[in-house]
Amino acid sequence: MTAAPRQLVLPLPQRVSLERDDYFVSASNRPALEAVERWPDWPGRMLAVIGPDGSGKTHLAGLHAARLAAGGSARDLVVEDADRLAGDRAAEEKLFHDFNRVAGEGGSILFTARTPLAGWAIGLPDLRTRLNTVVPVDLPTPDDELLFAVLLKQFADRQIDSEKAAEVAAWLLPRMDRSLGAARTLVEQIDQRSLAEKRKIDTRLAADVLNGAG
Repeated sequence: MTAAPRQLVLPLPQRVSLERDDYFVSASNRPALEAVERWPDWPGRMLAVIGPDGSGKTHLAGLHAARLAAGGSARDLVVEDADRLAGDRAAEEKLFHDFNRVAGEGGSILFTARTPLAGWAIGLPDLRTRLNTVVPVDLPTPDDELLFAVLLKQFADRQIDSEKAAEVAAWLLPRMDRSLGAARTLVEQIDQRSLAEKRKIDTRLAADVLNGAG
């Protein structure tokens, strides 16, 4: 039997929001969110959010940056992926000077990183000393509650029937990669596959996408 031709689907823009109301809170990310929202009352006015890729660090950092921008503060910084700066002498020196400037001005720094501060291969001793004073908070791998909420949000943004979306999301949960990025990518791929092949969105289509069938 000849397979039905696939329909060409143009990549239409989807509404992506990093607003506070779109930040779903569960047991896994609540401690990190509450820690960030205690700003400016951080110990030493410094905080590091530590979590794996796909745990939501960028969203959380974006919420904080928006709060700073709304307040018109120029003395407070957000440094994302700070652990990636380790070993880069120029980047380490810049961060060291930024650290001293912000501290001198009474500002704050929110760091995000994938690995604990103690494991950063910092070559600049003075910077290592400064970073040792930063209080970390963990942002672990998303739990089922958070992943389910993000899946439903992604389906809703694409006007997918809520009951069918819930059924597919529940099927995906124990089978998908445990990251928020994976949730967004899966829903996008399912939606694109549905449009291209003129198939309804259900668990069978989700299985084809997840297993790379087709």
